Amino acid sequence: MKSHFELFTRENLDQSVSKRFDLNEEGVSELEDTSRTYAQEIEISDDLENLADLKATYIIIGIPEDIGVRANLGRAGASEAWSSFLNSFLGLQNTSLNAVSRFCVLGNVITEDLMLQAQGLDASLHNDRLQLSHLVKTLDQRVSEVVIRIIEAGKIPVVIGGGHNNSYPLLRAFGYTRPIDCINIDAHTDLRAAKGRHSGNGFSHAIQEGYLKSYFMIGIQENYLSQPMIDLISKNDVIDYSKFNHQHVDVNAEVKMALQHIDSDYFALEVDMDAVANFPSSAQSPVGYSFQEMRSMINEIIKQSNRLPRYIHICEAAPKYGYPNQVGKALATLVNDLP
Repeated sequence: MKSHFELFTRENLDQSVSKRFDLNEEGVSELEDTSRTYAQEIEISDDLENLADLKATYIIIGIPEDIGVRANLGRAGASEAWSSFLNSFLGLQNTSLNAVSRFCVLGNVITEDLMLQAQGLDASLHNDRLQLSHLVKTLDQRVSEVVIRIIEAGKIPVVIGGGHNNSYPLLRAFGYTRPIDCINIDAHTDLRAAKGRHSGNGFSHAIQEGYLKSYFMIGIQENYLSQPMIDLISKNDVIDYSKFNHQHVDVNAEVKMALQHIDSDYFALEVDMDAVANFPSSAQSPVGYSFQEMRSMINEIIKQSNRLPRYIHICEAAPKYGYPNQVGKALATLVNDLP
């Protein structure tokens, strides 16, 4: 079977090592101090067969694509989040207070060929949008393949997207033998009709096919709820949400409500950066949580749940609509907060 995954190498890491030389008068090229960054110390793997031997708890992978977003008639740009994340994350300091030993950066799902095929397609044209949907289905299989390897190794995938379409292959990989629950911090339900594939129907497909059991959404902006979505939620006890309250954000109350709805022994954590106000993303909005509120919410979910999420998926960030280094720092902060 051909692998559709590109492993991160030591050469990749070396490109992220900052060379800070001492400003001595003699002109001798000596490093300024003995500090070590994540790029110099983070664990990598040279194959997908021995992931269980890694010391890290979290296996970080990227999905550099925005095909699903485009198929959902959204704006492209999420494909750039992976590189922005790496640039910031690998520059963090490895110290006694901030240990990189929690993490392995494994690599990224190969998407270049799919992105090239999608390049000239116009989602406003039915046949072109259909082709985008077919490309997303191909991507689904590639994502599931590598995530299953991580599951078999007993590790926790941390996935940097990419569009929210990738929720489906992630849920499928975990829910194949036993349906999994999910908390999704998002302005939108992503419960559009399970017809074709795009970033707006990953959870619909997962529920319909039996991979996703109980689904709770935090921060839903009700003005984006269609009547079919309202009807679907009202008829399904396993689906519920808390709406975004622009007057007062009570992080603990929202987290408590979410954890009461799902089984926190076996759940996934989805984070859509569209939920953060003014954050450069596929569906950027002036309405939403502050970044610090989002950060606190993730930390509280992890702190109060019975077990760590089986995977964490951070998606829809689109650096091109803001300052790429700021987007990278934000994503790196969310990942580095993991215990």
